[in-house]
Amino acid sequence: MTSTERLVKHIDFLDGLRAIAALFVLFSHTWYQIWPAVLPPYGYGNRPTGLILMLTSWLYYGHFAVIVFIVLSGFCLMLPVIKNNGILRGGTLQFFKRRAKRILPPYYFALLFSLLLIWFFIGLKTGSQWDISLPVTQEGLLSHLSITQDFVTSTQINYVFWSIAVEAQLYCFFPLLVLGWRRFGGVKTTLGAGLIIYTTILLLEITHSKDIPPQFVGLCFYFVLGMLAATIVFSPEKFWYIMRQSFPWRFTVVGCILAIIFFCYLWGFDKAEKIFSLLDTLCALGTLSLLVDASNSENNTIRKIISSKFLVFLGTFTYSLYLIHAPLLQLIWQYIVHPLNFGKGTEFVLLLLIGTPLILIVSYIFFFYCERPFLNMRRITA
Repeated sequence: MTSTERLVKHIDFLDGLRAIAALFVLFSHTWYQIWPAVLPPYGYGNRPTGLILMLTSWLYYGHFAVIVFIVLSGFCLMLPVIKNNGILRGGTLQFFKRRAKRILPPYYFALLFSLLLIWFFIGLKTGSQWDISLPVTQEGLLSHLSITQDFVTSTQINYVFWSIAVEAQLYCFFPLLVLGWRRFGGVKTTLGAGLIIYTTILLLEITHSKDIPPQFVGLCFYFVLGMLAATIVFSPEKFWYIMRQSFPWRFTVVGCILAIIFFCYLWGFDKAEKIFSLLDTLCALGTLSLLVDASNSENNTIRKIISSKFLVFLGTFTYSLYLIHAPLLQLIWQYIVHPLNFGKGTEFVLLLLIGTPLILIVSYIFFFYCERPFLNMRRITA
């Protein structure tokens, strides 16, 4: 089978994995809606106790799904480069045009959607996680219009939008990374990027910087790891063929997952959050290994599960789901669930049962009208 044929066959698996990550984000933010567990200023430190804590504490770590998204982004963007013999198809300018067309229109529609909901329905603080999106200031609006909110007002208007800014900024470096891939190779480029990024993280940790969270810097390297994963999977070079066939990828996936679980429960919420840069690295390495392992055989059990029709369908509109789920959660909780005056545990279950299908339906409608018209026609480059 040629690398191009494998590229086409791989898309369903990627959509399914993207859907799992998006659902994890949705369920995690549903949990945060009831228990804004992060310490101020990004939450109220409100956490469940007892049996509920034991059963649901894993939802605190929805942040890891963002790491999966970033690795997948680097992976998917690298696919057409590999298909085109290591050259960015159409050049840098065309790449930026394709990315802008794909990402910006749905983002600005979601920005308008969030602002309208804030203006008419969810503009007052209610003690929920949504409070970190309020109030909307002129500075916040301008930063979101210019997609620089990750540097200025990262949680205003819609608290998930910070990652869209990070993603857009990573795109700016992608042509430079591709050039490094061509001149120095994937290994040297990855190691060089890792050296720069982890030196920066170490300096931030040593200086206890609060202006630039170290885990945000790490996102740059996870993007590069996604590019490396695509190279391992699809490059026809002998070195990469030996790597994908010989390295214990599945063992690495399991090892990374178990290590993350162990450290999260050993350290607890607050300490784990302070060392997210370490845990995020394990998550990124696990995602890279999963991508390679699932690619080695079409009969791979994990790949079959992730490539199920339902997950692949959800995977087609995960960007829309990610963009608008947070204000919808607040809307449903504020006007449907919370007025029933049940306990927090019951509120959480009701918000899951009522909110999940409603949000999926609205997200698909949003996708149909606000994202689908701007999709690149070639799925493999999306």
